[in-house]
Amino acid sequence: MRTNCSYVLGMLGLALFSACEKVCDLPGYRKHPVIVENTFTNPLIPRGADPWVTQKNGKYYFTYTHGGKLVLFETNTLSELALAPQHDAWTPEPNMPYSKNLWAPELHEINNKWYMYFAADNGSNANHRMYVVENSSSDPMQGEWVMKGKVADSTDQWAIDGTILQHQGQMYMLWSGGLAGAAPQHIYIAKMSNPWTISGPRVAISSPSYNWEMNGSAINEGPQVLINPSGQVLIVYSGSGYWVDTYCLGLLTLKVNGDPMNPADWTKTQQPVFSMNAESGAYGTGHNGFFKSPDGKEDWIIYHARSGPGGGSRNARIQKFTWNADGSPNFGIPAKIGFPVQKPSGEPIREVYRTDNWTIAGYSSEELVNDRLSIRLIDNNPSTFWVSRYSTAPTTYPDHWVTVDMQDTIPVDGFVFVQKSGDRKVKDLEILVGNDNQTWESVGTMQLLDLSPNRQYYKLPARKQFRYFKLVPVNGHDTQAQPGLAEAGAFIMAE
Repeated sequence: MRTNCSYVLGMLGLALFSACEKVCDLPGYRKHPVIVENTFTNPLIPRGADPWVTQKNGKYYFTYTHGGKLVLFETNTLSELALAPQHDAWTPEPNMPYSKNLWAPELHEINNKWYMYFAADNGSNANHRMYVVENSSSDPMQGEWVMKGKVADSTDQWAIDGTILQHQGQMYMLWSGGLAGAAPQHIYIAKMSNPWTISGPRVAISSPSYNWEMNGSAINEGPQVLINPSGQVLIVYSGSGYWVDTYCLGLLTLKVNGDPMNPADWTKTQQPVFSMNAESGAYGTGHNGFFKSPDGKEDWIIYHARSGPGGGSRNARIQKFTWNADGSPNFGIPAKIGFPVQKPSGEPIREVYRTDNWTIAGYSSEELVNDRLSIRLIDNNPSTFWVSRYSTAPTTYPDHWVTVDMQDTIPVDGFVFVQKSGDRKVKDLEILVGNDNQTWESVGTMQLLDLSPNRQYYKLPARKQFRYFKLVPVNGHDTQAQPGLAEAGAFIMAE
């Protein structure tokens, strides 16, 4: 595809993908303006405390502190995490030592099996310990998770935030521990004989010693393994109380050919390596994980932060990082919320057709009250919407429909939709295409999430060419008979 492009950066609205405008000269067709979706905005989702990402075979598996159960999300495109439905992987049975306050889960693949490590208690924080469940399925979204037991050293003291280090043929567990949850909290390491058994004594490799590790409370927690380009082992950890604005990340470095069990072989940075930035809307920045871009060319960090000072919910964010000459990571400053960030390298780029000259070719009914007309579907404004209601002949499921005329037969790889705010959201939406507004081919039924105002996508099995598309809402996310939809459009994939 030849392109003649004029780029103009612009925001598409809160939680929508930011993009640039472009005019595509498609062979055999007139010029069609598109919006190139090559950026995203933080936060990815409005929740996500203690985020963790594992990737395999082009899939990203995300989890976070849900509290009452272990949940997983699967996506090919991490910048679109909000579009991944929640999978409830494992729920503890009641009245067990691990039935309450499930914190900081992590998913690891070890010896061709999946393991989820997490901290939990019986309702009393003083009883927090580490536990692990196992899944023999090749797909962590399938199969059964089985409790393997508590993962503890011989002291069996308070423990949270467990993670795994594989180093020179030996498996280790790292975690944050203390005395019944009281400060100080230390980073411990111990050898493991299998994924659920600590086989030797614990050793503390980091304790709060700088002022930036003692805000709110003297805490080192959330250890995460990071291997630098030369193969050196690094541990990124969180310092201070997670509830304070100055919660931040520190760095431990294992010396070359050092022994992970020898505290003298670890060096701690004197200053945090990633911390609060008020201008970015990043408070309490910490507890993180790492992943590669889809093409493996970029290193990315996922972390949580709060969008305002003084408390509030934590949300998941991502950004690319680089490496300093000494082998340490350069995380920069937290990316500004709501500001466009280039997508991870290798993520698919969609070119969404602009709808300025499109028209509505027909509809079952529309809401005359409040000007919620069918034309609102294609006005490039997600705050306005079509509602099939209050007309002279109002329709109900399954008799709704609306038809869009793109004014030309153009190539399409898929469709893009934005749900309306509030209630009356569509759940299942059948999509039909045609060239004469009379003969229709169904290209499938899309299940829309109860989510607004994020864009949601339906990818066709193969590129098709047509002029008209017809939307038929099949049912809704609530019991109200007349649905609504904010935006509808079509896209092609960038080449």
